[in-house]
Amino acid sequence: MKISENTEFKIDIKTVIGIIMLTTTFVGMYYTLQEDIAEAKTLPPVEVSRLEYQLKEEWNEKMINQLIDQVEMLEQTQDILKEEIGITASMIKDGTEADGKLEELNRQLEELQNKKPSTRVIVKEVKVDKKGRKL
Repeated sequence: MKISENTEFKIDIKTVIGIIMLTTTFVGMYYTLQEDIAEAKTLPPVEVSRLEYQLKEEWNEKMINQLIDQVEMLEQTQDILKEEIGITASMIKDGTEADGKLEELNRQLEELQNKKPSTRVIVKEVKVDKKGRKL
C-alpha cells in the first residue's frame, strides 16, 4: 500500500463531526483547567488551625485507647475460654466437677461480654466561604 496524492480516504460525516466535537471538548477542558490552576495560585494557602489539629489529635488518641481496651478485653476472653476448655476436657476425662471453677469462668466471661468500650465521636461544624476560609 502506497500513500500518494491519489490516495483516497472515505470518512463518514458522522465521524468527522465526532472528531471535531472530541477535539473541541479537549480544548475546552484544557483552557478550563488552566483557568482553575491560575485561580488556585492566587488563593492563600489553606492553614490548619491549632484547634482543628488538637481535635484531630484528641480523636486519634481516643480511638487508639478504645482499640487498646478492645484488644485487652479480647485477650482476657481468650484466656478465660482456654481455661474453660481445659476444665471441660478434664471433666470429660475424669467425669468429675472442677469445684465451681467452670461457673466462675462463665461469670467472668459474661462480665467481659457486658463490658463494652465507650465510643464517642466529636464532630464540629466549621463554616467556610467559597474559597475555603473560615467565616
